[in-house]
Amino acid sequence: LGKENIVGVSLGDNIAREMTVLFSDIRSFTSLSESMTPEQNFRFINSYLNQVGPVVREHHGFIDKYIGDAIMALFDSPDNALMSSIGMLRALEVWNHGRLSAGYAPVRTGIGLHTGDLMLGTIGEKSRMEGTVISDHVNLASRMEGLTKIYGTSLIISNRTQSLLKDPSRFSFRTLDRVQVKGKKEPVIVIEVLDGETDSVRQLKEASRAKFDEAQKLYLSQKFENARSLFIEVLKSNPDDRAAGIFVRRCRLYMEKGVPEGWNGVEQMTTK
Repeated sequence: LGKENIVGVSLGDNIAREMTVLFSDIRSFTSLSESMTPEQNFRFINSYLNQVGPVVREHHGFIDKYIGDAIMALFDSPDNALMSSIGMLRALEVWNHGRLSAGYAPVRTGIGLHTGDLMLGTIGEKSRMEGTVISDHVNLASRMEGLTKIYGTSLIISNRTQSLLKDPSRFSFRTLDRVQVKGKKEPVIVIEVLDGETDSVRQLKEASRAKFDEAQKLYLSQKFENARSLFIEVLKSNPDDRAAGIFVRRCRLYMEKGVPEGWNGVEQMTTK
């Protein structure tokens, strides 16, 4: 906000910035928490945040807020945001080894990134104010995180974030889909980042990436029978590839019922 210290911050102060927004969330946390006492819940959340929170700061990020087990963080650079996301997933993998050794189930998390202009400032009233960011781009970053649940992946970024990276060749990507997320009019290309996955998952997806990409081209050309055959081949090599399974079902649907008028391959999402 351009203030020398916190005393100079006033309610309503704001500044416009382009930033990359990160959202992360533990998978199936509600079910996980039901098996714990309130005290165990607090210990679990704090132990988890102690693993991933420092990684955000190591990559020059600012944690805007904790929302239970979820994290919202801000970065001046999409490269730092992506490196932080990968680092968080790797820290989680190390933590999971310890949990397994102690007899606990491993924890999975989903992370979403999007970059855009936003307003950063203070909201509230005279007795209680806090810093926050306001923008449609913040909402879209949250939707990116939500899509990790649908596609069964750990890290998803928007095509805008990918386009702003200084050297995209440093990372391993797979284009997942073209979607119109709930509450948004403009479609977005959804990009999966494989670098934070476990070695076994990454190797399987990288081995079938060329076939997956070709199947998507056929799908967008409405050659659904050929596309479906290739997606099935991807599934045979990696039965846990949920994205390939989604496209197999879509191809079958469009083969049976045809495509809507004006279809352009963009899928409308009805859930957050």
